[in-house]
Amino acid sequence: MAENKALEQLRATSEAELRKKLGTGPKVAETEGLAELPFGEAGPAMGGDFAEAIIVVDREKRPALVVRNNTFEQPTSASWKTLLNANKVRLERAIRSVGRLELENHPTFPYVGTAWMLGSRGLAITNRHVAKEFAVKKSSGYVFLKSGGSMLQARVDFREEFNVSARKEVAIEKVLFISEDGDQHPDLAIVKLASGSTLPDPIPLLEGSPKKDQAVVVIGYPASDPRNPASAQATVFGDVFEVKRLSPGFVTQQANGFIFQHDCSTLGGNSGSMVVDIETGEAVGLHFGGRFRQANFAVTAAQIKQVLRKLRVQVAVPDVLSEAAKKKKAPKPKPVNFDDREGYLEDFLGAAAQQSVPLPKPTGDRKNDITKVKGTEDNLLRYTHFSILMSAERRLCHFAAVNIDGQSSRNVRRANDNWSLDPRIPEDAQIGNELYANNDLDRGHMVRRLDPVWGDDFEQANNDTFVYTNSTPQHANLNQKTWNDLEDYVLDNTKAHDLKVCVFTGPVFADDDPVYRDVRLPQQFWKVVTVVNGDTNTLHATAYILSQKDMLNDLEFVFGQFRTYQLPIAVLAEKTQLSFGKLANFDPLKQESVFPIREISRLEEIVL
Repeated sequence: MAENKALEQLRATSEAELRKKLGTGPKVAETEGLAELPFGEAGPAMGGDFAEAIIVVDREKRPALVVRNNTFEQPTSASWKTLLNANKVRLERAIRSVGRLELENHPTFPYVGTAWMLGSRGLAITNRHVAKEFAVKKSSGYVFLKSGGSMLQARVDFREEFNVSARKEVAIEKVLFISEDGDQHPDLAIVKLASGSTLPDPIPLLEGSPKKDQAVVVIGYPASDPRNPASAQATVFGDVFEVKRLSPGFVTQQANGFIFQHDCSTLGGNSGSMVVDIETGEAVGLHFGGRFRQANFAVTAAQIKQVLRKLRVQVAVPDVLSEAAKKKKAPKPKPVNFDDREGYLEDFLGAAAQQSVPLPKPTGDRKNDITKVKGTEDNLLRYTHFSILMSAERRLCHFAAVNIDGQSSRNVRRANDNWSLDPRIPEDAQIGNELYANNDLDRGHMVRRLDPVWGDDFEQANNDTFVYTNSTPQHANLNQKTWNDLEDYVLDNTKAHDLKVCVFTGPVFADDDPVYRDVRLPQQFWKVVTVVNGDTNTLHATAYILSQKDMLNDLEFVFGQFRTYQLPIAVLAEKTQLSFGKLANFDPLKQESVFPIREISRLEEIVL
């Protein structure tokens, strides 16, 4: 499979190219007014003098996103926005499990770094050079240091967010382990939090080693850091420090021993931060330091596991299976034979020619973008009471068309979703579970599950809707209440003849649709609802669009925050490059010219 285009857009210049452009060693440091930081023979020197670092001085390419109320602000980069929001639930879980390590009675530092939950029994992990600010090893174990006659006290606050007053502070009860000094030992420490406290979930540790170019985030508490130039800090962090942030980037060099490199934006205070795999939510490693515009460094999850085994600590178990494990556990569903399906009927609303509802026809660039279906002239995939026309380029449907009979509808409870590919077209012409695994994307039905569930073959109709050709990727947070109630509202308020309706639905294909796992994710969806008006015995057709964009000024909203609009069918035809034929003549908005697109926040706002 080709590399994910969203990730390609995010790749920074390689470390070798950066060194070539910037020079190496003292030359870089002197240019930026930065003292040179030492490297040991076996890798970077570790300890409190080793700076966290900004690697790419670009707020869009390597942002440091402010966290509020356990979620992250939206990045300006469309590619980062797509990648992060597609995995938002797992990232938010990780966010909740990261806290600021704070001290009382320390003469200099009110807080010294970051810690996060792992394992059982309320254990958290941070860096060695962080833990040594408040604890020291004695023959009897580890004890807290004293300052001015008072014992230092340490705690972890799992909030400390920008402009948020909420706190979730838990005292550190005991220090269980601090690694020995020296480059040959990992910069890590394990502490136990106070018993009886309600703690966030421990974060599972990555199985295996981090891979070069693996997309990750660092979650921690960057502070203003004189070891990075003030101008670079202002560019990336906007002069807001000491609060929780999520910084996306990439693994830039796979593990050498127990250390790997990444290029997420960090500063002093990020010591002890969690490095998280974006797509699985697993902890890849423990961040501990870096060099400005060159590399950041972290201890591998494998090394952390090694230490935990010595301490006889149970590690957290991942809550998701790998794709390989899923394939082994769940056999591939047998393909369904759809050859006897009748599909959508154009004369469903009435035998008279004026009551027929023809299918949309692709126009313009879409005209030649059609997946071929053997044995058909129209290339339609026919199912029970609905039909689908597929886009060859996008591997999603151009549209789905369904007949709904309200008088004979049946209510079938949703059981296990058994999604399958359609055997009538090649597997690579449709998007299967590879897009939806281990993220927050839902398989969004284009034909609603219950719409074709009527008549004697209602169970077959229900099952037919669970085919990947009837699915488009939609975010799990998508609120579709108004969208899903549209058809019922139109039926109830137009005195529809025999309570029958024809509905066309599809995605809007746009050039700026963000790319995720080689799939361009539609940001808008459309629907056309057609009935026969019982008073006039003529067709009545209305069009709607579900959009993440403000339709009037094209301002983009947060991924998943959709709005519903009613718009003229003629305008929808231009936007989708689909011809709806005569339906535009039966649209109550056909004469609308001043405000042709109107937001629908309540169903009563629909023009019928």
